[in-house]
Amino acid sequence: MNRNFSLALPFTNKSNTTEYVDQNLHESESKVVEVVCKALAYFIILIVSLVGNLLVLLITYKSKQLRKPISFFVFNMAVSDLFNPLTTMPIQIVHIISGSDSWKLDSPWMLGNILCKLCYFLPDVSLVVSIESLLLISMDRFVATIFPLFTKLESLKARLISILFIWIVAIAVYAPYFYTFRLGMHQHDKKTYCVSSWGSDHMHVETNNRFVMATFIAFILVPICVFAIVYGTIAWVLKTKNKQTKQQLSYRQRYREHQLRKIVRMSLALILCFVICMIPQLCLLFARIFLWDWEEPPIYTFRTIIPFIAMFMMHSWSAVNPCITLICIKTYRNSLRKILSQ
Repeated sequence: MNRNFSLALPFTNKSNTTEYVDQNLHESESKVVEVVCKALAYFIILIVSLVGNLLVLLITYKSKQLRKPISFFVFNMAVSDLFNPLTTMPIQIVHIISGSDSWKLDSPWMLGNILCKLCYFLPDVSLVVSIESLLLISMDRFVATIFPLFTKLESLKARLISILFIWIVAIAVYAPYFYTFRLGMHQHDKKTYCVSSWGSDHMHVETNNRFVMATFIAFILVPICVFAIVYGTIAWVLKTKNKQTKQQLSYRQRYREHQLRKIVRMSLALILCFVICMIPQLCLLFARIFLWDWEEPPIYTFRTIIPFIAMFMMHSWSAVNPCITLICIKTYRNSLRKILSQ
């Protein structure tokens, strides 16, 4: 995840030839279109993420039907996902429009330093909490499918403790950001940047590369593997329940079975969207590690367009998540209609 780099605008020498002027004008127009499209894309997911997650929080708070154990996990994801539209997305929009990664809020210096640390700390904590919430939902559905009698032994207190635990883990993992991230003046352009430093130049590169690789494997790759195993097992168990067994169930048991399948489908939709949003960034990271040995990619597209798409898709997860919740869960949709009709 290459975050601390400055985007230098290309320098062009002036020429009096008409051909060069036309080419330069065309490049300028293309650059403007590119900036507008990128900024607009981020602005859209910012609004969707902000409004969508606030609606999920409001609906969960007002609807008594949603005061269920699994709804607490959805509520927790909505809380964590709100950090993205409030921190990293506005920063990305400013960087895109200004054409520079320089830090704009550097006065007073202490406030700028605090914001520098928080604007990198909170989005990563948000992502980890959201992923771990998905893991809790997956394990909850796994237990409900494989060991249905055991769900009665699970208390609300245990679920709340698990939610608190994932926040503690996320905060502990990214606590070093409060030490490593700080404002610094670049000697070349005399601008202020929010940079990360783990020590000397060699130590910084090695430690940063290991930290990025370890966190991506632990919180992106491993969860994807766990999701595949858990939902593969759930699908196999549900498929093996034949029609004769279903006919022997009481009406109440069939209703609970139907509700379980609906929740599993909703969970699976969230997981698939999560994988789609994270796979580009994960593939890009592995390419940087194993193909380019952490160096800049030799192909221009992999230095500009591909990294932007991968980062954008990862950031868009906080907008996709509430949309899936509001679309796939009927209770949320009905509660939203009631709120809008008031």
